[in-house]
Amino acid sequence: MVGTVLGPIDAEELQGTLVHEHLYFSFPGDHLDPNDGWERGPELDKIAERLGEVKEHGIHTIVDPCPVECGRDPRLMAEASRASGVNVVCATGFYVEDIGIPFYWRNRSVDEIASFYLFEIENGIGGTGVAPGVIKAASGDPPTDLEKRFLEAAAIASERSGLPIITHCENSNGWDVQQEIFAKHGVDPGRCLIGHQDQADTGEQLISIAHNGSFAGIDRVGYEVLSPIEKRVELASAVREAGLIDQLCLSQDRICSLRSARFPYAVPDHLRDGFAQLQPWISEQMTGRPLSYIFTEFWPLLEKEGFTAQDRVTIFEKNPAKLLSGEG
Repeated sequence: MVGTVLGPIDAEELQGTLVHEHLYFSFPGDHLDPNDGWERGPELDKIAERLGEVKEHGIHTIVDPCPVECGRDPRLMAEASRASGVNVVCATGFYVEDIGIPFYWRNRSVDEIASFYLFEIENGIGGTGVAPGVIKAASGDPPTDLEKRFLEAAAIASERSGLPIITHCENSNGWDVQQEIFAKHGVDPGRCLIGHQDQADTGEQLISIAHNGSFAGIDRVGYEVLSPIEKRVELASAVREAGLIDQLCLSQDRICSLRSARFPYAVPDHLRDGFAQLQPWISEQMTGRPLSYIFTEFWPLLEKEGFTAQDRVTIFEKNPAKLLSGEG
């Protein structure tokens, strides 16, 4: 069984699945911006429309591992799921230290954090009745001591609840620290997706992740600002050639609705003069491209490298079902 925002479903009901997308994302504090013009009704319609786009490509489930402090809205997810007919799986878990982890939770022990995760898993999020189906675990580059505490909490909650873990690896680094901490706490590596491996130097890094038993995620497809599309083709091909395609997941980390009225990241001094020209290009990658981009633009490049229709079934159906349910 897999927990969705509308209740548990059997693994076979997942069908095609994108394992890392965001229906809605809000950077901490952006709702205070006087320029904030986000309106729930129109944005909900937009989210449902974008979910509908991928149904045409065989996708019937979206995993939205939005961290607790980044606008996670289980009611909005449930409404979008009903409106679109697409299953949505949400998460419990916090983001990286420099962007997230609210002050109050920075002062909690590992057991206290794990208990919070388990409370949401067992009782639902707030008063919504919506229970998370995955645990989000995030670390920066390199992972900080505070982030390691939250990785441990995620591992404890996963081991006790049986829920899978989906991770954020800043700059594709920290994956080894994540796997080490998860192993220390007895987490089944086959229930872990080590994410954001799009910036790995070579496919050997993803192969190492897979050899350790976890799924490797090339899950920021379309973010050329981080890595060229050809690099992602190279990484995916390396995993396939190593005979490990059954441990590869592809997704986009796309944001259907971003609340931030202004660019949410700090712009380095040396880029400020030219940023006005770069911003539309970056924003298009974050929020502009449809969820179907991975099928219309990226998959054809993989087909040229020999990826087959059966490989597509493995990557988008079999692997997510095994990750999310433990079955198969």
